Order: sequence, then C-alpha cells, then structure tokens
Amino acid sequence: MKKLLVLALVAGVVPGLALASGNHPMAGCGLGYLLLSNKDNEKITQVLGATTNGTFGTQTFGISSGTSGCTQDGAVKLVRQAEVYAEVNFDSLRREMAMGQGEFVNSFASLLGASDSKRPALVQFLQKQYSVLFPSAQTSSAEMLSSLSQVLSQHPELLG
Repeated sequence: MKKLLVLALVAGVVPGLALASGNHPMAGCGLGYLLLSNKDNEKITQVLGATTNGTFGTQTFGISSGTSGCTQDGAVKLVRQAEVYAEVNFDSLRREMAMGQGEFVNSFASLLGASDSKRPALVQFLQKQYSVLFPSAQTSSAEMLSSLSQVLSQHPELLG
C-alpha cells in the first residue's frame, strides 16, 4: 500500500516538474511556487513547493493561464533545450567543435543564444576552447556544458 501511495505521489509530481517553464526555481511554478519555493532555493522548500504543485495540479493551470509564476520568457526552456541537444547530439557536436564548423555546432550556438551575426565567432571560439571543453575522451555532455558555462561567462559578447 505504501509503495502504491509513493508511486502515485511521484507520478503526480514528476510530470508537473517536466512541464514547467519560465524563470523560477527547481520546484517550478504554481501554488507551490507562490506559497513556498519562490522565497529561496533550499531543498526542503523546493520539495514542498513541488509536492504542493503536484498535489493540487496548479502548475498545469499556471502554465495554461500564464499565472502563478509561470511565464513565457523561455529563459529556463532555452537552457534545457541546449542541455538536451548537447546530450542527444554529443558525438557529432564534439566532432564539429573540433573542426570549427558544421550543422550541429551551428545549431548548438543558436540554442546558446548567439545571433546570426555572432554565431560564426562563437563557433570559432568553441573550436579554440576545445581542450578546455573536452579535457579527456571520457568527458560527458554535462561536464562539457559546465566548462562551457564557465568560459562563456568570461565572453558575454559572443551571445546575443
């Protein structure tokens, strides 16, 4: 019985977290965001916020209506798209970053926020930073993205 209850709770919370978009903490938007998780990013308040969102189903309403802290600005959505793209296309992206050209690396540069005019400079920058982004053959997409975040924070002129 306890396993069924936990499974039902997880099934109610996880889809709500996956549907969240906008500029808000880990728990997403909805009633839980308004009451709890918009105050800080502590684990306990994020868990309580996510649980509240999942229990009352307010995240779906907030996303549909654009209320309860659910926005359409896409800041979190774009970051997540870049993460997913890097993971799914990791081998091709690695190869094209080394070459300094290609469809995958150009698309990735767009997802990172580079405008059409700045994309070639960003792609060349990625090629120059290849050894930093991929220090070993076992570098994962998450490790590459973490390194990329650090090097791009020093060169904001490449984005936008």
